[in-house]
Amino acid sequence: MIFKVEECKEAFDIKKNEVEKLNEREKALFLTFTNTMGDNNKFEAFLTKVFKKKIKRAKKKNVEEEHSSDDGGSDDDDDSDDDFDSDDEGESDDELDDSVCPTGCDPVIFDQICLLRERKLDLEEALVEVKKACDVLKKEQDTLSKKVKIIDNGLTNAGSDLEAFQREKQQKLNELDVVVTLKFNQIQYTMNNTIPQNLSSCLVFDQHFLDNLQNRIKQLECEKVKQKQLYRERRQQHVQMLRDKKTMETKIKELDSKVEQIQMLKFGRLVDLEKLETVSVNRVAEELKAKLEEQAKSNSKEISEWDKMIDGHQSELTKLIRENTRRLDSYTILLQKNKDLQNKLNSRQKNLGSEFQGYRQADLEERQRLVQLVQLQAQEVDALKDEVSALSRKGGHVLPPARSSLAAAHSESQ
Repeated sequence: MIFKVEECKEAFDIKKNEVEKLNEREKALFLTFTNTMGDNNKFEAFLTKVFKKKIKRAKKKNVEEEHSSDDGGSDDDDDSDDDFDSDDEGESDDELDDSVCPTGCDPVIFDQICLLRERKLDLEEALVEVKKACDVLKKEQDTLSKKVKIIDNGLTNAGSDLEAFQREKQQKLNELDVVVTLKFNQIQYTMNNTIPQNLSSCLVFDQHFLDNLQNRIKQLECEKVKQKQLYRERRQQHVQMLRDKKTMETKIKELDSKVEQIQMLKFGRLVDLEKLETVSVNRVAEELKAKLEEQAKSNSKEISEWDKMIDGHQSELTKLIRENTRRLDSYTILLQKNKDLQNKLNSRQKNLGSEFQGYRQADLEERQRLVQLVQLQAQEVDALKDEVSALSRKGGHVLPPARSSLAAAHSESQ
């Protein structure tokens, strides 16, 4: 039974190690899931639901069908139907269509999440099977340990019964009268140098054991002498320790009086040093805290310097970007002008000699400019007339406009 218990323990430890390995693989799978999904993913909730969704496995269906076909019972079919109904209810509760990748989501990531879900379901199935095996082994181990306890109790009871039987048997044997033949030279019991007539009070004993008893008497005498000597040494040691105790007590009293005097000088009253030790600050921890604060300050300074450098480089970058934009704008304008000039040049090359037909284009432009100038001068004359009429109504003398102002107006109009 002990061998069986040990075998069961070894199998249970193996299954326990398998459970730990499966848990580690599951943790690694969750890490790969988070890494695959990435940070700040818009479809994080959807992908998490897809990953955690529990679906009915095809392998399980086949296995259940095989078991149901082998058993030939209808109970397994009912159980499988109940399982499918429960899965359908879970799917209706979730209302999650994981067969189609939503718009905007990366299909590669979606496929990887589906594969990770399959791996997770495989791990969960393996974990359930291993846990079931662990439970079975645990129950078997408990039953075997109970049986071992029962067997141990039975053995102890049987041993005690056997010992009691041996005592009773020896007692009964001792009560039997046994005839023993002795020689006269074997008899050591004498009274007045003669062997008494009644030997009922004699004891039959082996000579070898008698010699051992006599030797033991001598050994006990030697041990008694040694114990007396050891007792003397221990007594002397005890006396010396009592003297040392008295001297130490006097020293302790002197030190206590000194401590009280120092406390009165320093604190003005007596202080419990044990409480003070518990309340005292841990120097190592304080030193480490100070070092951490210094390191944090130096790190903050370094970070501020790097931030300043980043700001300077950022400003330089913005200046360069603006300069580049300005040059690109000028480049674009020049390209447009070049394009216009090319178009004009192409049109002139096509219309060579047309400028000599009818009015020239330059004459037409000059004529249009002179017409605009005349209209502008007429508007100025009308304005001046209105101003002269306004001033004449007030009764003031009106001076003609200076020639310089007319010349300036003429030049502006030109």
